[in-house]
Amino acid sequence: MADRSSAFASGERSPRASLLGPSVVGSLRVGRGVAAFIALALLSVLSVTPSAADDASVQFRARVLWIAGETLMVATDDGQSVNVNVTRVSQDQYQRLRINERVVITGTIPPEQDRVEATSIEPLEP
Repeated sequence: MADRSSAFASGERSPRASLLGPSVVGSLRVGRGVAAFIALALLSVLSVTPSAADDASVQFRARVLWIAGETLMVATDDGQSVNVNVTRVSQDQYQRLRINERVVITGTIPPEQDRVEATSIEPLEP
């Protein structure tokens, strides 16, 4: 009995190919190639397109340490200092903040993970 791998290498058709016929096997190869190309094209486009979905959404309670310009520095209940960018927050939500005031901050953490991009700053009910 001849070795199967050498038989197929010599040009003989595989048992699967003889059952399906040459046109079906050829279209499977083309279909897989086209599908692979489309998947690769989509992955390359999606991997370089920034989106808001890339940012992690957060909401936390904190105490105001200081505010200057577009930056609010707060401390969480466990003592972590957090840099908060307030450019996406309505000015009336942060212009009256006082040192040591308790607030609830809602926003996102960008991929750099060096700050919170606030979307809302609300006073915490006593």
